[in-house]
Amino acid sequence: MTPRPSPLYLRMALYIGAAIAGFVLLGLASLVLVASKQLESYLEAREGNLGRDAAQVLASGGRPALRQWMTTPGTLPDGVTVYVLDGEGRDLGGRDLPPQYVRFVDRFVLGAVRDEDDNFRPIRLAPLLVAPDGQRYAFLLLPERIAPWGSPAALAALTIAALIVIAVVAALIARAFGRPIGDLQSVVRALSNGQISSRAPAELTARRDELGELARDFDAMAMQIENLLASRQQLMRDMSHELRSPLARLQAAIALAERKHPLPPAEHGRIVAELDRMNQAIGDVLRLTRLESEPIRSKHLLKLDVFLSDLVTDERDEATTREVGLVLESATSLEVVADPQLLRSGFENVLRNAIRYAPARSVVDVNTHRDPGNEKTIVVTIEDRGPGVPPEMLERIFEPYTRLSADADDGQGSGLGLAIARRVFEAHGGRITAEVAEPCGLRVRILLPAAC
Repeated sequence: MTPRPSPLYLRMALYIGAAIAGFVLLGLASLVLVASKQLESYLEAREGNLGRDAAQVLASGGRPALRQWMTTPGTLPDGVTVYVLDGEGRDLGGRDLPPQYVRFVDRFVLGAVRDEDDNFRPIRLAPLLVAPDGQRYAFLLLPERIAPWGSPAALAALTIAALIVIAVVAALIARAFGRPIGDLQSVVRALSNGQISSRAPAELTARRDELGELARDFDAMAMQIENLLASRQQLMRDMSHELRSPLARLQAAIALAERKHPLPPAEHGRIVAELDRMNQAIGDVLRLTRLESEPIRSKHLLKLDVFLSDLVTDERDEATTREVGLVLESATSLEVVADPQLLRSGFENVLRNAIRYAPARSVVDVNTHRDPGNEKTIVVTIEDRGPGVPPEMLERIFEPYTRLSADADDGQGSGLGLAIARRVFEAHGGRITAEVAEPCGLRVRILLPAAC
């Protein structure tokens, strides 16, 4: 699909086209001014010696002498043609007037020849010659080369051609500036979508102008961001690995101590639960960093209705413990290509989060269907009836360690569940969003590309 021109491109083309049109109009105005000056000089010369010479020849020798005078070489200056017209517009030399002048001559020249006697006598725009028999003639001096744009149709065609040329030139100039900006915009969008290795095209960074300098600055910024993210991921991996070793030793020491000096069941259970929570948190950190740095290597064709049915069945025990019902409504024949373990991890985190916040004796709804606006997209919604999320926090809940309030930590979860879910779905070419449900609760929408 051809990309639609950007507003910047259109504005640049408009400004450049307006500038070119302004220069053209200025040039035309100057041309008209010069032409009018030349026309005035021409009209003055017309009333001079040539008109008087023609009148003398006609008076002394009649029409035959005037015809001979008009055709004698050297009589007339170069570049002009003499027409001697009677009242009907016929030339004494038998030539036809240029079509551009026929209407003008009939309206403003021949009236004086016809001797129309009324109060609105036409202005005499040509010298009047009188033959010995009293016949009147108009003496008309015209340039030999008549401009081809003298007719209205030719002038309109010339104007349209000029506008087309201006538009093409303006578009080419605007494209020369707009295309590099569009290329850089594409790279910026790729970076904002998580493709941290995105860089400006080589032909753009090689430019020796402000656009090239901007592209090089962008590459430097992108490289710094990539290095910072890589350092953060490496730090989280190292810390997680370093914590797992003492945690494993601590678990072994507690097991040995329990054999020698048994603890009360409640206290022992609390210690084991805290150790399990720490182990889960470390595992979530490692899983998150792996999702951010490594591509998915194992993908299979999955029937989404069967996949979600198994997941809901596995989570029903925990939901029952909290007195929460799970309802699955799934369309059949919905298939995706995904890593089964990763995809299960993403849906698990979202579903467990909904069960966790759903009040007792309420229901969590899971629904799947094709997107009505795009048949190639599958929509999965998970909706609870809990307290919901403030609208300003709907985007932030998918960031690591986001807490809705200072007392929101109830000792469950690592604070990475929804962040991991977002990375899982994005790694599969999808996305996850949250919205406020009516009358209460949170609705999470997961969009995944359909396999077919």
